Amino acid sequence: MNLLQTILAFVVVIGVLVIIHELGHYLVARWCGVKVLRFSVGMGKVIWSRRFGADQTEWAVSLLPLGGYVKMLDARDTDQGEIAPQDLPREFTRQPVGKRIAIVFAGPLANFLLAIAILAGLYVYGMPEPAARVAVAQRSLAEEAGIRQGDLVTAVNGELVGAYSELRWELVQAALQRQPVRLTLRRLGPNGAESIEEATLPLQRLTDQDLDNELFKRLGLELAQPRPLLGEIVPGGPAALAGLQPGDLILSVDGMSVADAGAFIRTLQAAPGREVLLQGL
Repeated sequence: MNLLQTILAFVVVIGVLVIIHELGHYLVARWCGVKVLRFSVGMGKVIWSRRFGADQTEWAVSLLPLGGYVKMLDARDTDQGEIAPQDLPREFTRQPVGKRIAIVFAGPLANFLLAIAILAGLYVYGMPEPAARVAVAQRSLAEEAGIRQGDLVTAVNGELVGAYSELRWELVQAALQRQPVRLTLRRLGPNGAESIEEATLPLQRLTDQDLDNELFKRLGLELAQPRPLLGEIVPGGPAALAGLQPGDLILSVDGMSVADAGAFIRTLQAAPGREVLLQGL
């Protein structure tokens, strides 16, 4: 199935590139007054075609899906036969050099503009980023400041942050200025209730040696793993027999809290062949 999907995706992508490329040639040729005889997606034998417009341009799909072409009125093509006198001004080789260059260059230009449009669309749409939920190292500045495992940072010095990358940027700027920062935290309690807390990171205590790639290691902050939220439950498996359901949030295992999915998995792996008591929501 994966191979079939890969082949289909390849054909679709190539098809889009070919259509945009050939449309560039076609549109500029029409704009320059050149008569277009055929617009083909694919190469080789034509398997479907229809004629449209005053020039009765043939729009075709050909057998081999790799490539395509725009066939213009061209005196060098012996298969076209004798050109009617009224069509001679619209023959390709009779056009000025500038127009012929424009027609030839239009295909690559169309693909270049397509790439710009796709990238612009991706930037407008955006990319999903992880929230500013942090993991805290023991005996670190973050732990000393009162930040706890799994805290979600919602603001830095009163400025809202929505993603972990924004938090990193704000902390780097503050670290360069040796300024303490006040973090607003959203904390999930043992009973599942949320509370709003504040903590101040003493960045003025950092040294020049701390301001390198090890900055966040020195602070004791890193991106937290996902919360231990259950996804698919295998029918008939131990989780299903225990009554667990998709969407359940695990808070503790045998009375010990688990801050993230990684901790939950490690706790279960350390208890093979025995029952464990889960508490969750």
